[in-house]
Amino acid sequence: MLELLKQSLPYFTALGGIGAFCFTIFKYLNSQKELVKNKRFEQFNKIFEWVAGRTADGNVLTNTQQVIAIYQLAEFQEYKHMSLPIIEYYLTKVENDSENTFLRDVLLSSKAKLSQR
Repeated sequence: MLELLKQSLPYFTALGGIGAFCFTIFKYLNSQKELVKNKRFEQFNKIFEWVAGRTADGNVLTNTQQVIAIYQLAEFQEYKHMSLPIIEYYLTKVENDSENTFLRDVLLSSKAKLSQR
């Protein structure tokens, strides 16, 4: 029995090394996935601030910058449950405003993109 254990030890050692290597790769890939997820949320958060028409510092953005931010909201499908109500809110604000037809068009376009996926 002891002789069998001595003969099997190199195999158990190799198997343990392979297991540790696989675990390390799994942890690395999982942490990279988490970093990407966090970075994507930070990008979404910044765009969300711009949709409101202000930067994080409170500086007022131009209408063009706000429109671009609204257009970019459609790229963040994973957060559409937060984006769609905001788009609806802004649609009601520009509903009868003939000066903001471009803003309205972009809002409708972003809403359509978010709703179809």
